[in-house]
Amino acid sequence: MMSRHDYVAAEKFILSREFFGMKLGLQNITEFLDSIGNPQRQYATVHLAGTNGKGSTAAMLDAVLRAQGYRVGLFTSPHLVDFRERIKVNGEKIAKRAIISFIDRYRRVLVKKKSRFSRSWPL
Repeated sequence: MMSRHDYVAAEKFILSREFFGMKLGLQNITEFLDSIGNPQRQYATVHLAGTNGKGSTAAMLDAVLRAQGYRVGLFTSPHLVDFRERIKVNGEKIAKRAIISFIDRYRRVLVKKKSRFSRSWPL
């Protein structure tokens, strides 16, 4: 069991969720968000999709919205050095304690979901 205050274990747990690599579609995230009450519906969201230019477009939107005084959360993937590069709020990497808190709160849901798909998609 992961210590409630261990960032390294929290990061390792999150990265282990990439068990099956890239999976096209939104089914996994939609099911997860449904299971935790769809918190994304509490604020305006822009979802960028497509083949090329998502990172640049996201960075431009982030800059424009922050310049207009909005509080902006940005998720990009993959990261280069630090997992927290993927998640920024107003241009700052998410705090390690926020990652730990998320895993502490949703670990059971994520473990249950992975085990369900493990039975459906053997390696």
